[in-house]
Amino acid sequence: MNKRSFCLVYMLIGLMLPMTVKAAPPVQEVHWRDMSAWLVSDDSLPLISVEMSWQGGTADEAKDGVSALMVRLMNEGAGALDAQAFQQALADKAISLSFGANHDHITASLRCLSRFRAACFALLRDALTAPRFDEDAIARMKEEQKTALRRAAQRPSGLAAQNLVDMAYPNHAYGRDKNGTVETIEAIERSDIKRRHDRLFARDNLRLALVGDLSRAETRRFMRDVFATLPAKNSVPRHAQVQIADGPQSRHVQRAGPQTTLAFAHRGIGYEHELFFPAFVMNSILGGSGFSSRFTEEVREARGLAYSVYSYWSINEGAGLWRGGVASDNKTAQQAMDVIRAEMRRMAKDGVSATRLAAAKTYLTGAYALRFDSGKKIAGQLIGLQEAGRPLSYLKTRNQSIEAVTQDDIKRAAKLLLADGLLLVSVGEQAVTLAPLN
Repeated sequence: MNKRSFCLVYMLIGLMLPMTVKAAPPVQEVHWRDMSAWLVSDDSLPLISVEMSWQGGTADEAKDGVSALMVRLMNEGAGALDAQAFQQALADKAISLSFGANHDHITASLRCLSRFRAACFALLRDALTAPRFDEDAIARMKEEQKTALRRAAQRPSGLAAQNLVDMAYPNHAYGRDKNGTVETIEAIERSDIKRRHDRLFARDNLRLALVGDLSRAETRRFMRDVFATLPAKNSVPRHAQVQIADGPQSRHVQRAGPQTTLAFAHRGIGYEHELFFPAFVMNSILGGSGFSSRFTEEVREARGLAYSVYSYWSINEGAGLWRGGVASDNKTAQQAMDVIRAEMRRMAKDGVSATRLAAAKTYLTGAYALRFDSGKKIAGQLIGLQEAGRPLSYLKTRNQSIEAVTQDDIKRAAKLLLADGLLLVSVGEQAVTLAPLN
């Protein structure tokens, strides 16, 4: 895609999207005793999607890797059902139930046919309140977790990403792998997993979103029947205040191969920052919009240095990072990084044209509708807003905030990212540096 055609494509896509999908579905807030949920009631399909999130993730655990191991075990047997019987009960009713862990939250995702809701909700309740944590299941999941660690250590992108967060968050849990290490996993005992479960799963740190064939009354019964027996309050100690490292800093991991993989980052901002929306739009233009981004134009299209180059905002509690990556031939990796930094500097100095800003706004506001084209996606969006502390009104004001971004706002946001203040990791045969640009 050349520079003359990108705006037309960008704007056409954005204009077409609202014609096909309606964003921001009607959301109700439902309360039952000390709990609340966001509900989108829709009986057009006989499906129910539920997303759950508990504040208190891998950054708050006593032993590295215990939360990731715990969530692997949550559907490996519960109540009277061992792992095989529990999985069979899910399969018999076509129920999808999974758990996850990130730095700040433990999550659960449930999807089932509405005619099987009783069995579906009963299995979820047992998984949450009576997980078995059988020793044979623990042994299997430990091996699975160690395999995931070994696999990540063999991927250049995984090595680069882990080294980058280690550099960005020195002496903080955000800088450690959520899966722990082979050694820490081996040291975890059943009592550690049980203690982590008992401390974390409660009602006061629960966020809940439901979409599908459920009424308000049925939602309240769901909240009562599934979560009422959880403790009223969690007892997870919160992690220490986050300190993000300043750049420039670089690190090289020697690895044989034809390409060098780069991961880079800069101290970022949080959702509450006055420049959040300008920064969001700025990043879309700079490196977050695929083939129509400046990075792609200059690194891929103009010079043929890489197939893919990207950037994005990564925001944890109290710690925002702007991150990006690219992989290039060993001989051209330094040039690719120099071009990226030059584009950062150009954006901060010159900003963007009115035409380009308008195209980005059209795309970002139009594409928002695609986040709401299925029950599962809608539930995911709602739980994400709750985790970020956004009010329900965000569904209506989000696009308005994007439309309000000006060219001066873009320049102000771009100046937050210093081309000479990056954190950089290179994985390959040739070390890449952050030498001063001409």
